[in-house]
Amino acid sequence: MSPRNDFAFRLLFGDPNNSDILRDLLNAILPDHFQSVMCTDPHLLVPDTKKECILDIKALSDSGVHVDIEMQVLNLKSMEKRSLFYWAKMYLDQLDRGHRYHELKRTIVINILDYMLMPVDDLHTCFQAYDKTHDILMSDVFEIHFLELPKVHRCKVPYEGTDLLSWLTFLSAYTEEEIIMAAEGKPAIQKAYHNLQIMSLDEENRRLYEAREMFLHDQATRMYEAREEGLEEGMKKGREEGMKKGREEERKDVAKNMLSLGIDDELIIKATGLDQSTIDKLKKSLSLPTQ
Repeated sequence: MSPRNDFAFRLLFGDPNNSDILRDLLNAILPDHFQSVMCTDPHLLVPDTKKECILDIKALSDSGVHVDIEMQVLNLKSMEKRSLFYWAKMYLDQLDRGHRYHELKRTIVINILDYMLMPVDDLHTCFQAYDKTHDILMSDVFEIHFLELPKVHRCKVPYEGTDLLSWLTFLSAYTEEEIIMAAEGKPAIQKAYHNLQIMSLDEENRRLYEAREMFLHDQATRMYEAREEGLEEGMKKGREEGMKKGREEERKDVAKNMLSLGIDDELIIKATGLDQSTIDKLKKSLSLPTQ
C-alpha cells in the first residue's frame, strides 16, 4: 500500500500503537519537539467507496497543542477554505460551556498534498495570524501548514539532511527503493515502512485500500471531465459571443455608411435591426445631428 493513499495514511499514523511514528512526523514538520502525542480519534472510519469520507488525524501533544493532519490526494478548489473550516472547528470544540477564552490552546492544521497548490517553489508553506504592515504576530494559536509532495524532488536542496525531507520522500515514494532510501538511518521511518508492509498483508485492509484507490481514480476522472466540459462550454460560448459581436459590428458599419448617405433613420433601423439609441450613438460618432 502507498502512504500517499489517504486511507493507508490514516491507518498507519492514526493507530494508537504508532503514536511514536506520528510524533516523529509532527516534529519533522513543526519546531515544537513534542515529547509525546496522543491520537484523540483512534477509531478508524471505514471509507465509503461511493462518496467522500473524512480520513484526517486529530492529535493532542504533551504540551496541549491540538493538531489535525491529513493526506489530501484530490486537487480541491476550496482547499484553503476547507483548512480554515477544519481549524475553526477544532479551536471551537475546545471551549466547553462555562470555560474561558484563555483556556483555548494552540491549534494547528497540517495538509500534506499530492498536488501543487501554492505559487512558490518551496514545498512547505505556513500561515499564521500576522499584521502584514507591522509584521506583528497577533497570536500563536492559529497555524495552517501545506506540504506539497510533487515539489519534493525539485525543491529539496534547502531541506537536505532534514527529517522533513526524509518523511516527505517516504510519503511521496513511487517505488520500494525510494522508501528504503528514505528510511535509511531513520528508525521512525523504518518502523513506518515495516508496519505498512504488515498492514498490506491484511486482506481487509487491502480490500478497503483498493476500494479507496478506485474511488479516488473515479473522482479524479469526474473532476477532469467536468473541467474539460466547462472549458469546451466556455470556448463554445466565447465563439458564439464573438460571432454575435462581429455581426453587430458589421451592422453598425452598414448603418454608418447609410447615415453618411443621408438615409432616413427608420429605413436604417429596418435594414440593420439596430435600435434608435444605437443609431443616435453612431450619429454622434459621425458628428451628425440626432433626432
